[in-house]
Amino acid sequence: MADLTPDLNASLLALFEKLRRQDVPLGVSDYLDAIEAIQSGLGLENPDKFKQLLRLLWTKSREDQERFDGLFDNQFEQFFQAVEAPTPEVADVELPTPQGDDPPSRGTIPPIGITTQPLDPPVIPNPQPGQGESAEKVQKPTPLLAQPSKPAHRPAAQHYQFIPHFPISQRDMAGAWRQLRRPQRVGVPEELDVEATIASLARSGGLVSPVLRPRRRNLSRLVVLVDRQGSMTPFHPWIDAAMDSIKLGGLLGRVSFYYFHDCPETFLYRQPDLTGILRLETVLEEQVRGGSVLIISDAGAARGYFDSLRLSDTKAFLHKLQVQTYLYAWINPMPKQRWVATTAEDVACLVPMFPLDREGLNDAVNILRGQPFPVGVGLHEPN
Repeated sequence: MADLTPDLNASLLALFEKLRRQDVPLGVSDYLDAIEAIQSGLGLENPDKFKQLLRLLWTKSREDQERFDGLFDNQFEQFFQAVEAPTPEVADVELPTPQGDDPPSRGTIPPIGITTQPLDPPVIPNPQPGQGESAEKVQKPTPLLAQPSKPAHRPAAQHYQFIPHFPISQRDMAGAWRQLRRPQRVGVPEELDVEATIASLARSGGLVSPVLRPRRRNLSRLVVLVDRQGSMTPFHPWIDAAMDSIKLGGLLGRVSFYYFHDCPETFLYRQPDLTGILRLETVLEEQVRGGSVLIISDAGAARGYFDSLRLSDTKAFLHKLQVQTYLYAWINPMPKQRWVATTAEDVACLVPMFPLDREGLNDAVNILRGQPFPVGVGLHEPN
């Protein structure tokens, strides 16, 4: 299997990093898949095939494709020009061609990676005085795939980069959050109301003017309360990926994040390092009223024991929350079997709680959209 040339590898990595900075949900596995496909010979026929291959591997939505097209053209324009540009000194030299292949025509674009072996240097007779320049100035075009080199001596020290593996990809999480919609007709009337227009025509006997109505707009608002530090520290990369997926899910501008430790009590915080203090009542009244609330916490399951004080504090918080909205759910990064005999098991009887996997995330989104709580779950006052 051939290796990528340094120029191609650098351009490919630069495009990958730019896409991630543009919020295209890509992981290391996506980059490795592209490398493997290119090394196997896919997409190397011409620049258009190469672009089509990367577009297929790295984009899953129309927005991703628009970002990809612009960044790809900017990144690879100079690269392809450098590969495809004919060398002036070679123009008048007859290059030997492999038997059975047609010679490349002057000025045409060579296919990407037509060979994994570089061509032999052109045989040029020694120049006679006054018959041109020496053969040292004749340069070969650089193939996109480099010839496999002999294994070099590896240094004794090896460095590894560990990539966290989540049970659900960031792209799938973003797709789940796109289902969080509460469409309502608001704004300037600009959409034709067919039924009302027909009814007006029937009443008046003639069409005076069409009846218009406002367009449907997604008015869903989401407040995310995230447990940080302590037993949640091992889950920070996982939770950060989930929060990024919420931003990619189409709620950007209508989602706000606040942080707490163990249980939302008197105060919340603006920053993940628990700085920027805010009163809980202020956030509930100004940000939560009528919206959806997602709580992300292990609820004590990571410690593996029952904490009656934490349970009572959580119950007090939920009483305050339900005054402002009934659209709230809880995501627990610990698997469900680990909730048994811990505080989380009792909290799950007070609020819809789901594990952070594909099915749990879909169930949480359904609750935030207005689906009823599961049977037996809720704040029940003692008799």
